[in-house]
Amino acid sequence: MNKRSKILVLVKPFWVYPKHKVKRDIFEALEKYADIYYWYKNGHIKDILRVLNIKPDFIFHYDIAWNFIMSPKIEGLADIDIPTGCFVIDLHWQADARIQYFQENKIDLIFSATKYPFLNTFPQFSDKFRWLPWSVNPAIMKDYGLEKDIDLLLMGLVYIDNNAHGIHKFPKAMPPKGRYEFRDTVFSKMKDKPDFVYHPHPGHLASQSDQLIVNESFAKELNRSKIFFTCGGRLKMGKVAVLKFFEAPACKTLLLAEPNDDIYDLGFVDKQNFVACTVNDFEEKAEYYLTNDQERLRITENGFQFIHQHHTHDERAKQMLRDINAL
Repeated sequence: MNKRSKILVLVKPFWVYPKHKVKRDIFEALEKYADIYYWYKNGHIKDILRVLNIKPDFIFHYDIAWNFIMSPKIEGLADIDIPTGCFVIDLHWQADARIQYFQENKIDLIFSATKYPFLNTFPQFSDKFRWLPWSVNPAIMKDYGLEKDIDLLLMGLVYIDNNAHGIHKFPKAMPPKGRYEFRDTVFSKMKDKPDFVYHPHPGHLASQSDQLIVNESFAKELNRSKIFFTCGGRLKMGKVAVLKFFEAPACKTLLLAEPNDDIYDLGFVDKQNFVACTVNDFEEKAEYYLTNDQERLRITENGFQFIHQHHTHDERAKQMLRDINAL
């Protein structure tokens, strides 16, 4: 029987914010295959190891972006003989600060949720790069068997000119204009259609409430819809495979999305397990798949099986451990 690895995870309990609970579930998957220890506070790594009274095989520091909102500030990582890794989510956050962090802490493995955008931003760290795309918890993101009473659904960040649309109900969570051009265009062109539903981003730090559409309620809303729109944004470093690419098919809805190189490398195939579209043809394709039930259901079922076979937290946990053990 193989020895279970000991992994120390340096992370803040960001899952107290409902919007981010889904990112916590990957650690539970890891706990099935390795002994996982957690540390939540700022400190020096030697003091932390002394308090925990362990010598881990690997230390995993969660994303330091946005001034350590999801992970503690840790000193001394370069001064120990234990392999270290980190996680990178938002590549548009202070590339220079990340480079300084990688170098000063002598990070051995850099896990990132994106591939091509990461390599475009940090080509000098390609040897340390390990791709760890987003994934789903199949106990949450699943087919609830709900009636498909929403034809067209859009959820998440879009830019909305409240004054132009006479809309004042949306929260302050809003990206710069043009970052999610595809979603912006979908909202702009579809907003007055009776078969279209839009739910705004709840806000990253929103507290739990009955009105918040997150976790199970988010999954059920997806499950009620026939077609779901999303995109990976238009950032300087490239388009990314955001979590919604995985969540929508996992909840048995047809994904109509602006594609990117990451999702194609992950096994997404146009007209097989999702439908690729652009700002110029999404209306035409949405109408086609709403009226052609057999085609919509075929691709929806393929997408559902594809995600649940290849892109669950369990698969990601095993992949991550293979990378750590190889090191």
